[in-house]
Amino acid sequence: MKSIIFFIALLIVGTRSQTASPSAYVDRECGQNLQTLWLDVVVVVDNSAGMTNTGLTQVASNIATVFLNGTQIGSNYTDPRSTRVSLVTYNSDAAITADLNTYQSIDDLMGGAFGALGAASPNTESTLQRGIAAAEQVLNNGRQGVRTNYKQAVIIYASEYSGTGEKDPKPAADRLKESGVQIITVAFNQDGNQALLAKLSEIASPGYNFTSLDTNIVGEIQGALLQINCFCPDLWVQYKADFNDRAAYKYGVCVRSAGLQSAWTPAKFACQNFAKTGFLVSEFSQQKHDFVFALVQNDPTVTAPFMYHIGLSKINGVWSWQQPAGQSVLPLQGYSKWNPGYATSVSSDTAVLNSQTGTNLDAGWQNISPYTVSKNYVCESNSCDTDNYCA
Repeated sequence: MKSIIFFIALLIVGTRSQTASPSAYVDRECGQNLQTLWLDVVVVVDNSAGMTNTGLTQVASNIATVFLNGTQIGSNYTDPRSTRVSLVTYNSDAAITADLNTYQSIDDLMGGAFGALGAASPNTESTLQRGIAAAEQVLNNGRQGVRTNYKQAVIIYASEYSGTGEKDPKPAADRLKESGVQIITVAFNQDGNQALLAKLSEIASPGYNFTSLDTNIVGEIQGALLQINCFCPDLWVQYKADFNDRAAYKYGVCVRSAGLQSAWTPAKFACQNFAKTGFLVSEFSQQKHDFVFALVQNDPTVTAPFMYHIGLSKINGVWSWQQPAGQSVLPLQGYSKWNPGYATSVSSDTAVLNSQTGTNLDAGWQNISPYTVSKNYVCESNSCDTDNYCA
C-alpha cells in the first residue's frame, strides 16, 4: 500500500514539474521604479506673459512632483542610477536657469524650479524654437564624454505655438529626435486650446504629447520617462506590441536577428554570449511571434523563404523554452505555432525553428536536428531600464 502511495506521489510531482505559473509566460515589462530612474532631462518652460504667475507656479509644482517619488537627482551617488535635471525658460529668447550639474538633490530641484518660475515675464512673445535650441545646447554641454550610456529627454511646457522660418521650432525638434533625444510636450491649456495640442504633437516624440488638463498628467509624464529609460543596446531591437508602430507599447525585452547561420545548439551558446541575460528567443504569444517574424523579414542579411532558430527544444521528453542562464526552462504550454505535420516523432529532431510555409507571409514551428541544420537565429535579452543598469 505504501509503495502505491509513493508511486502516485511521484506521478504528481512529475506532472507539476512539467507545468509553470501562467505569469511565467508573460514577456518582461520595463522597469517601473522611479527611485532608480537614470536619465538626463532638460525641462523647458514657456515663461511668457501668457503663462501667468499662477500658471508658472502650477508648472513648478508639477515638475517637482514628477521627480518626488525618490528619484536620485544629480550624479553624486554610489548607485549610478540617477537623473540629472536642467531647467530652461523662454519667451522671445531663452535662458538656461540650471545646467545638468546644478541640481544635486530633490530639494535643489524644488527650490530652483519655484525660484525660477515665480513670476511670468512681461514679454508676450513665446518662441518655442529658442527654448528647444537652448535645450540642445544644455544636452551637448552636459554629455562631453560623461554619462554617454544615459538616455536624454526634453520636457516642454508651452502655452502657445508660433514661429516660421528661423523661428520654426520643428527643425530643431526634429534634429533632437534624430539624435536619439525623446521629447515630451505638455500643452498648458488654460482655455482648452485644441490647436495648441495638435501643433505640439508635431514636436513631441510619438505617444508623448500631453495636456495640462489631463486627469493624470504627473503619471503620464512619469510613465513616459520610464519608457524612455527602457531601451536596448546597439544591434538589439526593442520588442513592442506592434513592429511598425513607433508609439506602440514597449516591453522590457530586446531581440536580435543573427545574420550568420548556425546549427541550433551553437546558436544557443551564441545568444548567451551576446548578452548577460541572452538566450534563444521565446514566443509566448501570436503578438511576439509576429514581431520576431517582422524583425527577420526586415533583416537584409536574411532572404526568403525565412527560416530561423527559436528557443524551443525537447528536454527530457518535454518541449521547453530557453531562459536566461541560471533560470529553469519553461515547459511549452498555452500558445503554439506548429506547422502542419509537426512536431514529428523523429527522436533526433529535438530543436525548433520557424519556417515560412509556401508563399504565405507567415512562419510556423518545425522540429529539426539541433546539430545539422544551419539557419539564422533570433536571440532575446532583458532591456536596459530602472531594474537593469547598462554601463
